[in-house]
Amino acid sequence: MKLAKVLLIFTIVLIMATAVFAAEKKKAKSVKEYEIVMVVKLEGVSWFDDMRKGIQKFDEDYADVKAYQVGHNTGDPAAQVALVEDLVAKGVDAILVVPNDPKSLEPVFKKANERGILTFTHEAPSITNVSYDVEAFDNAAFGENMMKILGKTMGGKGKYGAIVGLLTMDTHVAWANAAVAYQKKNFPGMQLVTEPYIEDDNNQQLAYQKVQELLKANPDLRGILGCTGGSAPAAGLVIEERGLQNKVAMSGLSLPSMAGTYLKKGVLQSIHFWSPADAGYVTARVAYEVLKGKKITNGMNLGRPGYEKVKVSGKIIMGAADITATADNVDNWSF
Repeated sequence: MKLAKVLLIFTIVLIMATAVFAAEKKKAKSVKEYEIVMVVKLEGVSWFDDMRKGIQKFDEDYADVKAYQVGHNTGDPAAQVALVEDLVAKGVDAILVVPNDPKSLEPVFKKANERGILTFTHEAPSITNVSYDVEAFDNAAFGENMMKILGKTMGGKGKYGAIVGLLTMDTHVAWANAAVAYQKKNFPGMQLVTEPYIEDDNNQQLAYQKVQELLKANPDLRGILGCTGGSAPAAGLVIEERGLQNKVAMSGLSLPSMAGTYLKKGVLQSIHFWSPADAGYVTARVAYEVLKGKKITNGMNLGRPGYEKVKVSGKIIMGAADITATADNVDNWSF
């Protein structure tokens, strides 16, 4: 009898333990229901290190999400496409990309969509095989603002060069084109000496080399327009090393953590940016809402500064998250 009771108790405990384990397993599965992955242009650079923080924050804020970021150590579009191919094979729920070349992604995005995987982009307004593309601001206005400061600093006269990450990058080229158009209309005494634009592959070391080459080819250069994150600090270093402060002006894309020192020294005149972390968070939020069957509508608040009242036009979601920093206010931002 005692043995029978022991066996009965053991059986009951085992059944209860199995039930608890099954319940916990089911709960754990539901906690990470949607797998949302951000694929960035290039890993190992400050810009996308900051974007990862936004993706991680989103993962923390939403219990039914598994969100994370991946990227390659090269800006080669083919390498980025390979990462997306891997995610399609894995069968994730949503793929988010900051493209090196939007056109190169169209075939793999089409494949993803056919398999029920949703695709989204940031900085790729021309792409078609997506649910939405998220833009932090109006790209033309962003480029014009960079030129306003550069042109004013140059006194509206002299030669200048323009740098982009790659000529395949939608937003970089859009900023440069808008800036040049503004220059031709408002500063006709200025002359662009880089046609096509210089490419630095989003690599600060390569940008440093390209700026050196630009100055060697144009000893009378008076300005640099940087439409890629590493070009401003790279140019700042070259200008400082060569003692060209007050002789060569620089206005461009960067983060305070990357170029703030040069602003304070007066080597750079302005930097223009948005929060990569917030952009990553918002793009993930858009993916999440669509996965849940919700629509993104005009005036919607996506939960981050500059995206409290977004504009929606077709597949493009536009915020108002652009920031201009000078020596006077650069300490207002820590990223």
